[in-house]
Amino acid sequence: MKYHAYFDDSGDLGWTLDKPYRKGGSSQYFTIAALILPSEKEKYINRFIKKFHKERGGQEREYKGADFSYRKAKVMARKIVALFQDDDEMILTAATIKKADVPSVLQGTDNSNILYNHMVQSILCPTIKSLHQVQIIPDKRSVPSGSQNSCADLIKHKLWCELKSNVNIHYQAAESHHNQRLQFIDWVANFVWRRFEEEHRYFQKNAHEVLSQVLVEERLFYRLDSP
Repeated sequence: MKYHAYFDDSGDLGWTLDKPYRKGGSSQYFTIAALILPSEKEKYINRFIKKFHKERGGQEREYKGADFSYRKAKVMARKIVALFQDDDEMILTAATIKKADVPSVLQGTDNSNILYNHMVQSILCPTIKSLHQVQIIPDKRSVPSGSQNSCADLIKHKLWCELKSNVNIHYQAAESHHNQRLQFIDWVANFVWRRFEEEHRYFQKNAHEVLSQVLVEERLFYRLDSP
């Protein structure tokens, strides 16, 4: 069976951590999320996105995760859980870093591609290592320039050399405004990221907490005293 794996991120890989986010400062957290599913089940995600646009009056413009209010994000998270909770073949996974806890050797824009590639491997490889064939499709506009060529090779090295997997890998970036699955995983990445970046704004159950019912998740480089 052929699988497709889509991934996108939320936050940024800047390192100005001593100033407020979007006021001269970078995000404190960075998240990458992935959608892994059999190719024949992509139609369910397409229908999900189309239904969303129909409910909004048929507007077809790309709707980003950041466009959701906190209330609407939680409503959407419930719908995503309903779509995934009874299907073991469709998988959502995510990794988040608290940038202040990242080892100093990995901090800074010169090494952002290394950090990005490591995060991608951490959310994809454990799931796809036992599959037969996987087409990996990131959002072309999100992948750092330094990772454009290296990410695919490092994924293959991790799978074939370290994990001794025989999975057949193809890697081809796509534009999210032409791809409904990338639009979908952008929502998931944003809902996870905002829970950490803007935790002070949550007073009730949030979208990330709802998604946790169907989300395979890890936090990288976190100290024991980190939230």
